[in-house]
Amino acid sequence: MKTKIKNCKIIHIETMVPSKIVNNKDLDFDEKLKKKIIKNTGVEQRYVLDENQSFLEMYTQIGLNTLETLNWEKDSIDGVIVVTQTQEYKLPATSCILQGALGLSNESFAYDISMGCSGYIYGLYTAMSNIAASNGDIKRVLLFVGDAISTIVNPKNKSNVFLFGDAVSCTAIEYDINACETPFILKTDGREFENIIIEDSGLKNKISCDSFEDYIDEEGNVNSKNCLKMDGAKVFNFTVDNVPNIVEETLTYIKMNKEEISNYCFHQANKFMINFLSTKIGVNDKTPINIEKFGNTSCTSIPLILTEIKSSTKNNMLVGFGVGMSMGTCIVDLEKTTFNHSIYKEQKNEKSN
Repeated sequence: MKTKIKNCKIIHIETMVPSKIVNNKDLDFDEKLKKKIIKNTGVEQRYVLDENQSFLEMYTQIGLNTLETLNWEKDSIDGVIVVTQTQEYKLPATSCILQGALGLSNESFAYDISMGCSGYIYGLYTAMSNIAASNGDIKRVLLFVGDAISTIVNPKNKSNVFLFGDAVSCTAIEYDINACETPFILKTDGREFENIIIEDSGLKNKISCDSFEDYIDEEGNVNSKNCLKMDGAKVFNFTVDNVPNIVEETLTYIKMNKEEISNYCFHQANKFMINFLSTKIGVNDKTPINIEKFGNTSCTSIPLILTEIKSSTKNNMLVGFGVGMSMGTCIVDLEKTTFNHSIYKEQKNEKSN
């Protein structure tokens, strides 16, 4: 699917990570194995949720920070969208809880999108589509994106436990008749959905006592059916076979050459994969990488890159790919966009007697 969306501008991007840092060199695995995995993935440390924490307070903090930074009134927000695969509850939607926590108008809409590695692209597409289709009736949308993948990884799984970190983001999007068009290309190959999966997690395979039992998978990893299972070889093959093509297709669609793009912001899957892709496409000097500090943060990896590089240019290509199997690209204008990144500071609960 190819489309261009008019009259929408990204005003502000805010990201936040938990305060707990895990250094991969300190994990309880063989030293030689640890060095090999850290070198291959590029992940030296990760920010992860502490036990019994969730994302709701972090979402709320970055939402309030965004409103304060932009001097936006709460009643001016028309909608809240949350992209996540690690919801507060199976139901209700996290977006509904967040709308209440932020104190937004009851006239605002709120809904969740269950997407992973390409989730930021799909979230931008959805939020901008809502605004553009309304012809200005919807003027301001807050897009929240976050995944706590560390909470769904078996701690004994050597292939996954070194890789994933947790993070959240808030992107403020506003109706603007003078905004540049935002082109999107979105693709899906659901035939390969089993490449990244939690086998016992829904209606197909309901969670039972057996779901928590450890087993040894085909690659010699310890895992359990209630935790993330990833076929690394198939994911890599899918990515290198498809991502360079969608990047080239995007450039053709917007009639630009690759030198005209300011930054290529890839989902931070692992360092080897990003380097492979940027070399194959020929954009090494324009591909920022921060996976060594944050790990693979799923749908939040692209906004984390953006808040780090603080690009103030028009032509930034965002490239998401992964679980589903899903892919997406877009070209965003970040001129006059503001950015902020912070580390979560837990708020004290002050309850009256």
